[in-house]
Amino acid sequence: MPPAIARPPLDDAAAWQALSPLLKPYLPWSAGAMRPAGLVTVLNDVWFRMPTLVVELGSGTSTVVVARLLHELGTGRLLSIEHDDAWADRVQRQLDREGLVDVADVVRAPLRPHERSWHGAEWYDEAALATAIGVAGHPIDLLVVDGPPAWQPGKEHARYPALGSLVRWLAPGATVVLDDIERAGEQEVLARWQQEHGVIFDMHAASGVAVGSWPSA
Repeated sequence: MPPAIARPPLDDAAAWQALSPLLKPYLPWSAGAMRPAGLVTVLNDVWFRMPTLVVELGSGTSTVVVARLLHELGTGRLLSIEHDDAWADRVQRQLDREGLVDVADVVRAPLRPHERSWHGAEWYDEAALATAIGVAGHPIDLLVVDGPPAWQPGKEHARYPALGSLVRWLAPGATVVLDDIERAGEQEVLARWQQEHGVIFDMHAASGVAVGSWPSA
């Protein structure tokens, strides 16, 4: 089997060129969006693995770009989990305009207190997650953790519950991607994930993401 993700990872300048076929029509790019090189890392995994189900925590530009690639490939489905209703509506409208609803859905899941929380940070509503993934009917082949927001003081570990919450749906050998690894909170989350779940992550500093493979057995 070919490698899931091309190495060495691209820097942002080279990534813009790789992304260019998937950036039309126009999409906004804000400071909160995944860096271009990080998004290329995700797209490479989609292209090589041809995943049946991609789950993305936190919607945005990446949602539309991944959906465009899945549509071109003619396989796979994306569930993008979003806690902000107004933002979810905006992303869903873009998917609707581009006729991408056959491959992608924005799942509204409000943030709530959670038993796996680290220092009280809220997590996505478990019932909403279970319903959406259950309807999809497939294990998760690619998990992209780019939410909930974790930049505010006191919420640095908001993404920690991701693996514990979704472990029952992860396919053997699934790819797990964590964004924003330049931040101390995400680095601490990675350390706990590696200790608790036995997943070894490759740190792609140039892309701003860490990439791990869920155990096959």
